[in-house]
Amino acid sequence: MPSNSRRTTLEPNTYAELGLVYDEIWPHKFKAWERARQRMLEPVLPHVRSVCELGCGSGIAALEFARRGMKVFALDLSSTMCHVTREKVRKSGLKVDVWRADIRSFRLPEPVDLVSCQWGVINHLPKRSELPRVARAVARALRPGGHFYFDLHQKPFYELWTATDYGESSKLFAVERGGFDRRRGKGWSHLTWFVRRPKGVWERHDDSLEEIEWPYADIVRVLRRAGLEMIRVFDFPNLSQPPSPRATPAGLRTMYLAKRIG
Repeated sequence: MPSNSRRTTLEPNTYAELGLVYDEIWPHKFKAWERARQRMLEPVLPHVRSVCELGCGSGIAALEFARRGMKVFALDLSSTMCHVTREKVRKSGLKVDVWRADIRSFRLPEPVDLVSCQWGVINHLPKRSELPRVARAVARALRPGGHFYFDLHQKPFYELWTATDYGESSKLFAVERGGFDRRRGKGWSHLTWFVRRPKGVWERHDDSLEEIEWPYADIVRVLRRAGLEMIRVFDFPNLSQPPSPRATPAGLRTMYLAKRIG
């Protein structure tokens, strides 16, 4: 197990219940995004034998890597998300090591070729001062020349949260609304969802998310100080269209690819 797995003390309330319905609320159906991710990772993946999916969530990406025959470590701070991922791994018959760990202090038993951190996991950090800790932990986990792939939500994305959004299925109804706090540089969202239980009873749940917006220059500077060099960026002013090959003020979400130096 990772050396810090028994010392992680920050158990997030977020995702304790939300993780159980995560895939239904956010099904990740963005074709342009998936094509861009494949294009960004295409030069890297042929050389990857081992990968750490950092903030693995419900295990979608971890299982994708495992299907490619890679050795996979899937880490998440949420015990619920770890449980969801383990269940998917069990049903798939694939080999994935799932551990509860903190992205700020995780340690792997061996260096990996790729650390992947997807769907805005780093946005969830509670403080801006903690980003260097993540960068150092990632650099420590990578072999020399290994790669770090991650993505972030940007300020224009959070500004769209002011619109009320909803989704439903036969067993679930969810409503989401949020916004962007310019003074603190944080996006926020409140989610209410109802789960249909036996005998037609609908059970209500509420949860809130708060995420930090990271300017591109801050990301580059922190990575460089940790020994990671930025080598590629895809920025999405429109999630349904191909991305820009450089960071833009209108970007909603941004993909990054960095490499460990030395």
